[in-house]
Amino acid sequence: MLAASRAAADVSRARIGPVSALPDPRAEFGVMNRMIPGLTTMSPLAMDQLTVTQMLPLATRRAAMRAAEARSHAVESGIATQRFAVRREAAAMLADWWQADGARAVMDETRALMRDNVSAVEAMYRSGQARQTDVLRMQAEQTRMTAEWMSMDAMRRSAAASLSAMLDVSIDADTLRPELPAAIERAEALASAGVGPDVTAAQRTVEASLVEEAVARRERWPELEVGMQLGQRPGSNERMVSVMAGASIPIFARQRQQQMIEESVAMRRMAEAEARGVAAQNRAGTAEAMSDVQRARSLQRLYQATLLPQLVAMRESAEAAYRAGTGNIDAVIEALMALNTARIARLTAQADEVRALARLERLTGRAWLAVPLMTEQQP
Repeated sequence: MLAASRAAADVSRARIGPVSALPDPRAEFGVMNRMIPGLTTMSPLAMDQLTVTQMLPLATRRAAMRAAEARSHAVESGIATQRFAVRREAAAMLADWWQADGARAVMDETRALMRDNVSAVEAMYRSGQARQTDVLRMQAEQTRMTAEWMSMDAMRRSAAASLSAMLDVSIDADTLRPELPAAIERAEALASAGVGPDVTAAQRTVEASLVEEAVARRERWPELEVGMQLGQRPGSNERMVSVMAGASIPIFARQRQQQMIEESVAMRRMAEAEARGVAAQNRAGTAEAMSDVQRARSLQRLYQATLLPQLVAMRESAEAAYRAGTGNIDAVIEALMALNTARIARLTAQADEVRALARLERLTGRAWLAVPLMTEQQP
């Protein structure tokens, strides 16, 4: 995708030269007034002529060159747009991979706790302190957790495959441990960093359409043409020269040039409307991404400082109560699963923060995230 956008910029730059050059001169050779039959030169009007003419589109040539340059700048700005789009997608895929890998690790720990609980419940059942239904319930919950672990492992492999295709590198999901992009501390500074590449590209498109409108208005001007004609009578040394100058007559301006003007005006209005829409979407997207960053960080603080310690204490209390005979197996399972869900939710909040920061990068055109595996770290 990046290579295609750079090639498109090369195409637009290559169009400047042909527009700025004059049209090729036209040469004509004529054998005039031969007698027939036989094409003899007995006629006193016989003449061999060489005519060279050159069109001089003085009214539109420089304006067309400026239009081609403006359009080239608009296309070149798309390179930055594409580059940040690739960075955002890569960071989001990496966050998906990291989240799935981390969730799988949490499930591994939860399964280990379940195995310990299954062993404890089986021992209590053999000693007559637990019911058989408790053993079966705990074993069924362990099997269900294994199924969820297998689904999460498949998600991890899928995310690694997507990132591998995105970056065009070989990634082994089993041997390579993903690293979450380092989050920045002051996301507000990133949100107010400046105009993003989408807005810049839209503004340059408007500038190009304005210049192209000026070119269309100049199409009503006559095009000049100059020429020179050399003639010689066959069989003599008499030579003649003629100099010519002419101009096009725009008698069909209403059907041709005026329609070109109306088209360019409509294109300019369309570009301006799209630029306003892009700017509005950029502002709204920046505010939304900033809100997502703040929400993800608030959730991380809540999980880390309050919810996770409470759930750990609740799990330990439920297990102790069950072993003492004052609790039931449902409370143990619910406490264990609640802790598992909260730990995965904290990982999700961390990944959501990186996704939101990657979107801020995309909207503001500032590469602040250190994205592992990316060949292009900073602009």
